[in-house]
Amino acid sequence: MSVVSNVLYTYWSPSKAFERMYARPANEATSLGYLMGACFLTYVAQWPYLARQAHLEEFNLQTSLAASLLAWLLIAPLLLYTLALVLYFFHKFFKGSKSSAQIRTGLFWSFLAATPIMMLFGLVKGFLGDGTAESIVGFFWFVAFSYFIFCAVLRAKGGGAFQ
Repeated sequence: MSVVSNVLYTYWSPSKAFERMYARPANEATSLGYLMGACFLTYVAQWPYLARQAHLEEFNLQTSLAASLLAWLLIAPLLLYTLALVLYFFHKFFKGSKSSAQIRTGLFWSFLAATPIMMLFGLVKGFLGDGTAESIVGFFWFVAFSYFIFCAVLRAKGGGAFQ
């Protein structure tokens, strides 16, 4: 299946999507592709807000874009790898049987699957600015990302997950 159809399937049935993902052998190149794709899309989601800030506050747009690029394509992957390590230790503490590569793949796929809401968040923040709409969309992104991680870890444990 394509990435877009897998993302839609993850929204439709996250536990089955992760079950299918864990049935395949873990591939570090695939999980890194998920991570870098999600970080790049999150970087792109920042463009409307950065353009708005550059226009309203007379910032240099190129400097803001470069700083955001550095943050999302260099620093964020390191932080997400650290989070994956913490999730792996959490998984092993509860006697899980999956490898660290499978846990990383689940986390990185959760981040990639939640990026459509992040793109909407970037548009809302860029066009409407700070406010209630931004908070609502940000809350939905956080809930979706957390729920996907929860389903990934629960499915990795071998138990049932919520549908």
